[in-house]
Amino acid sequence: MRHALPAILLLTAIFFSTACSATDAVKPTDHIIAGYIENVSIKVWDHEAPIIMEAKLDTGADSSSLHATDITIHKNKKQVSFTITDQHGSTQRITCPYARIVRIKKRPSGYQRRPVIPVQLQIGQKTFEAFVNLTDRSNFSYKMLIGRKELRHGILIDSSRHHRLSEPVK
Repeated sequence: MRHALPAILLLTAIFFSTACSATDAVKPTDHIIAGYIENVSIKVWDHEAPIIMEAKLDTGADSSSLHATDITIHKNKKQVSFTITDQHGSTQRITCPYARIVRIKKRPSGYQRRPVIPVQLQIGQKTFEAFVNLTDRSNFSYKMLIGRKELRHGILIDSSRHHRLSEPVK
């Protein structure tokens, strides 16, 4: 037992030095602090002009959802067509590839199938690739919901504020 004590102390020192160096890799400057409502820029597939809209940043949601209407899935082409509306009421019809189809549980029972598309999101000065599912959010206040999977890109939320960041660059 006497000989095991130095080995235990050495292993403990190695463990804590490794744990400290791992947390040092994430710098506070890598994060931005956003309000719970922000203007975001969404670039879908190869469309040149991004769509700017208000989004709710929600740590209670795992994935992100985008309001779309007239959603048509073309399984043979692995594409989806949908209509999207920006915050000024301008609409555009988009056809793009989808990554997968997800099943979302609906209350009180049943499931809804939603296509998931790859997009480029910009929140403040953070730009990153993301996956969003398409659904009719006309009964919600915000047409875009950004969940934890996208917030992991270094976005912290100040729940007492909204529009804390500047407008995204087009």
